[in-house]
Formats: sequence, C-alpha cells, structure tokens
Amino acid sequence: MLSPRATRTVRWLHLWTGVIVGIQIILWVASGLVMVVRPLDEVRGTTLRREAPATLAMPAQLPPLTGVEKLELGQLLGKPVWKLTDKAGKRLIDAATGQTISISARDAEAIARAGTMMNGPVAVTAITPQRPASDWRETAGWRVEFADDVRVYINSQGEIGAVRTPWWRFYDLFWGLHIMDWQERENTHHPLIIAATLLSLGVVLSGALLTIRHFWRR
Repeated sequence: MLSPRATRTVRWLHLWTGVIVGIQIILWVASGLVMVVRPLDEVRGTTLRREAPATLAMPAQLPPLTGVEKLELGQLLGKPVWKLTDKAGKRLIDAATGQTISISARDAEAIARAGTMMNGPVAVTAITPQRPASDWRETAGWRVEFADDVRVYINSQGEIGAVRTPWWRFYDLFWGLHIMDWQERENTHHPLIIAATLLSLGVVLSGALLTIRHFWRR
C-alpha cells in the first residue's frame, strides 16, 4: 500500500485542500439541501397559477408589417391580440383594430389576478431599464406585488413572465452560492467553480485513499 512518506504527503494534501475549499463544500451541501427540501413547482409559484379560458373572436386583418421575427395570436383579458416580435422588440396589436396596445398598471393588475389564485391588495410598479427588478431578468414590464410578498411579473406582451415567492428568493440566493455566481446567478461554467470542483475532488479522493489505507493496515 502507501509508504509512510507517501501517506504523510496525502494527508498534507487532504488537509490543505480541505482548508482551501472546505467552506465551499459546506455551501454546496447546504444549498443542495435547500434546493431539494421543497418541490420545484412550489418554489417557482407554478401552483399559484391558473389558466384563463380561451375566448377568441375572429381577428381582423393585420396592418402591413416588416422585419417580423415572430407573430402569435393570443388574448389579453379576453380580447384577441397579436403578439409581435421584431427588431424593435416585443409589442401587442389589437386584433380587432390593428392598433398597438400598451399595458397599463391597471391591465397588469387585472392580468395578475386573472392568471393566478392571488387576491387582496397589491402594489403595482413599472419595471424599466433604469429601475430593473432584482428577481426578474427582463427590463420592461410591471411588478404586481401582493400583501404576502408574492410578486407577479407581467411582460410587455401582457403575459405572466414570472411568479416570485419568498421561498423562490431564498432558493435563488442559495443557487448563486451553489454555482459560485453570486450576482447574476446564471453562469454555471466559469474558472472559479471548475477549480473549486477539482480541488474538492482531490479532497474526496485523498480522503478515500487514507481511509482505504487505514483499513488495509488493520
């Protein structure tokens, strides 16, 4: 098996690599526990949503359009609309009149109430590039916040872009710790996490080697 000198070297490597990455290993285990302790649908607020019934009338003819990347027929509070994506971004067109529709604060509140099981008083806030949301990636839309701190985000096409529960924000914090991307919480492939993973693998393998040697000698 290992010679005494090789054993000392393995112990030294096991100790100091453990010192270097020990805290991150603890965070990986703790954040992993946080991410599995509640069902993912509950974390994402999927259980709070409900499907609105489709009651679409026959749409009128669209005005001339250029540079269209995506066009879908949908509804906005029971009214047929075209959801258009082009180089200028995303927008809504009234399917009956052909006029562009802008989502108001009142519309956003009505969409949030119709698309979820939430009720009670709300606070509606505009999301802009100058005032982005901390827990939603898009930079244009509305935040409808209910009294129990559930936030429903409405995008520029009148859709529920996300439902953020208090548990989701707690989960998101630990997700950032887990992937070692503490700000954007999106990058799962970067040099820091690769280096930390390799060092952690070294801790595990050296520990396994020392354990095998211990029982081998016995």
